[in-house]
Amino acid sequence: MKKRILCFIMLFYLIFALYTMVFSQNNYNKIDVSFKDIVLKGQGGIYNLHGETFYYNNKLYAPVSNVIKALGGEGILNKEENEITIRNYKDFPECNSLKGEVFAYGMIMSIDYQSRKLEIEQYLDDNSIELPSKLEVKKDVNIILERNDKKMNLDFADLKAGDRIGLILDKEKNVRAIILSK
Repeated sequence: MKKRILCFIMLFYLIFALYTMVFSQNNYNKIDVSFKDIVLKGQGGIYNLHGETFYYNNKLYAPVSNVIKALGGEGILNKEENEITIRNYKDFPECNSLKGEVFAYGMIMSIDYQSRKLEIEQYLDDNSIELPSKLEVKKDVNIILERNDKKMNLDFADLKAGDRIGLILDKEKNVRAIILSK
């Protein structure tokens, strides 16, 4: 009896393996491609794609994640829907008060570009924590300009006195993110 069960299992496995091999042959196409070392240049920087890009049918194929980074944006993968949302800007995580972060509104009074410090006039409400008027801005600060339905990233050098801003400060009270709404 045990021999028959073992033979049945082996026969089933063999049939399944042959079935898989036969029907999977149609899922593959053999193509001739020419791999190239390409350099992507864009607002987001320079990316060397050593052996990651290739030509096929007079078209260049490159990893979409690297193309988005070179453009200065970000891609968000939704695995459940099998879709990628592409933004032309890099967003930042919301303020997390559980990590000691603080959100504040205000207007830039002056900027010291060399030492990366802002002097702000803070707008206070019932939920605000009063902050020092001079704040240090982190080197990797994420700055977003938001106008109508569009957003774009700015550099620290793009800020001006008189800009009305929202700030996210980390637990050391350094500015990690700035949003300007016009």
